[in-house]
Amino acid sequence: ARVRQKIGGANKAQGSAQLSEGDRLAAALTELGPSYIKLGQFLATRPDVVDPALARDLAKLQDRLPPFDTDIAQAIIAEEFGEPSSALYSEMGDAIAAASIAQVHKATAVEADGTSRDVAIKVLRPGIEQRFAADLETFFWVARLIDRAVPSSRRLKPIEVVRTLADSIALEMDLRLEAAAMSEMAERTRGDAGFRAPAIDWERTSKRVMTLEWIAGIPIADIARLRAANLDPKAVAANLITTFLTHAVREGY
Repeated sequence: ARVRQKIGGANKAQGSAQLSEGDRLAAALTELGPSYIKLGQFLATRPDVVDPALARDLAKLQDRLPPFDTDIAQAIIAEEFGEPSSALYSEMGDAIAAASIAQVHKATAVEADGTSRDVAIKVLRPGIEQRFAADLETFFWVARLIDRAVPSSRRLKPIEVVRTLADSIALEMDLRLEAAAMSEMAERTRGDAGFRAPAIDWERTSKRVMTLEWIAGIPIADIARLRAANLDPKAVAANLITTFLTHAVREGY
């Protein structure tokens, strides 16, 4: 019912003639919040469950939300490590990117020997675990209802679809797992030409906070900036696809 209400609002706000069914659904899911954005993104990968045209529209969902205050992020860091964030980072700026589960800050970390380095800090949103747990209960309830009321839908395994989503979200809720995966990738791809994973700062990483090496980069779609940096876009593209295929075939990533 909430989704239908939000879709109706999107129709009135933007004009139903201008939006496809998938666009209206994507707008509604975005307004409903983090759990629904993740659901939409997940369904975008399952054209066997939803209509392929709908899946294409849902693929446009942007996992971007307004950031929460920096002082809240600092409080989360202090709670995780048992000391003020200022004891871990000499400088910490406001969020530079905010998604449904976490946001990222640029900071400066000072080592015991006095050297400093730029780092990226990823911090889980406050209360996000409880929010997702509650919404996933709703998703499971709907899936079980569909499974009972629409026997023909059982071939699509709605309950298993939601369970897969829940398992994926559980992994994202523990940043130590993401850090471990990145460290493993760094080890297994060490020496690969044209690719390097950023290093994890394990002393400043916990379940709800991940600190890693800061790497300044250029979006791959920004052709003008690539050329201004004396990078050949065709060479960058070739390196991208070679790296992807190497990791997919050799490592199973």
